[in-house]
Formats: sequence, C-alpha cells, structure tokens
Amino acid sequence: VVFDDAFQWFVESFGKGESTEEKIDVIIMNALDSDKLVEIAGSLYKDNEFIPSLFDALSEDGVFVVQLGESERSYDPADETGPSKDKAHMMEALQHVFESIHAYDEGHSHFFAPWSYLVCFKDYESRASWYKTSPEIEIELHQRLYKTKSGKPALLFFDAPTMISYQVPPKAIETTYCRKEDTPWECDEYLGIDPEL
Repeated sequence: VVFDDAFQWFVESFGKGESTEEKIDVIIMNALDSDKLVEIAGSLYKDNEFIPSLFDALSEDGVFVVQLGESERSYDPADETGPSKDKAHMMEALQHVFESIHAYDEGHSHFFAPWSYLVCFKDYESRASWYKTSPEIEIELHQRLYKTKSGKPALLFFDAPTMISYQVPPKAIETTYCRKEDTPWECDEYLGIDPEL
C-alpha cells in the first residue's frame, strides 16, 4: 500500500516512460467530480503528464476505470461548452492514449441520480471480456463467485443482463458527445438511419 498523493506518485513513478515499479492490472479512479468546475480538478485533467502516466502504469492488458459524475441527459450541451469542460479535457486526454474506451451508466450507486463511468482498455484485444455473451458471463460468474452461507445471491446489482446493458453506450452520452463543435467521425458513420441499406 502506498500512502501518497496519487497524482504525483503516478507522474513520478511512470511519467518518464521507464519505471522500475511493477505494472498494475487495474486502476480504479474516483476522480474529483469532473462535471463540477473545481480548480484543482481542471488542472489535473489538463495535465499533459498525468493521464499518460496512468497508461504507462498499466500492464499490457491493463484496464483503467474512472467515474465521470452524474449521468448525461439527452438535453445537456456538449461537455466542451457546458459545465463539464473538465470532463471534456479528461476524455480527450484518455482518447489520446487508450485504444478502446467504453462508457456506461449505473443507477445503483446510491446517489440521487444514475452515475456514469468509463472503462479504458490499454490494448484493443483485451476488451474481449467486455463483450462476452450472456451465457459466457453467467458461467464465469458461477465459476468465480463463492456461494453465500445464507443461500442468497452474492451480488445484488450485477448479473449477465446487467453486463450486457453496459456493452451499449447510453443514448444521452452519445447525444452529448455528438454535439461537439467538431462533430466526431463516429457520429456521421454510426448514428442514425442509412437510407442506402
């Protein structure tokens, strides 16, 4: 266990590209609420060393998970122009280093609204587990979870159908993402109806 300023530790330990520290398989970051304009959060998300140091800290098939704050609503403005500017900076920094990024919403976090999370895969191929089928997920859960003494389910809010729902980005996140001033290519390529089909 390391008791230190996490941002400084990652930059000092992994920011130079070469490190003697052991690589990490999973990093879970409870970021400062990126949907609130907080001075320290803004500087962290704009930092050119912090996000790459997280990437460099991960093992080859490592995963980075970060909470994004309260879930988007379909009528929200683009992050870059609304109150979530810090989130937009963080997303841009993550897109520069991670090969595969997936957003999902979770309504069981005991906040007053659903919360959004990002799962970032260092290697594109390691995301295969994210896209397992419902039977594959059920079998893996059955094999990996211990039975409870009470006989009640070990997990209250997670099962294969829940995981399947995470595989598809929430519509509100897609909608606000596509409201960017420079419309991302994915919005033209993958959204809407193609009359040629």
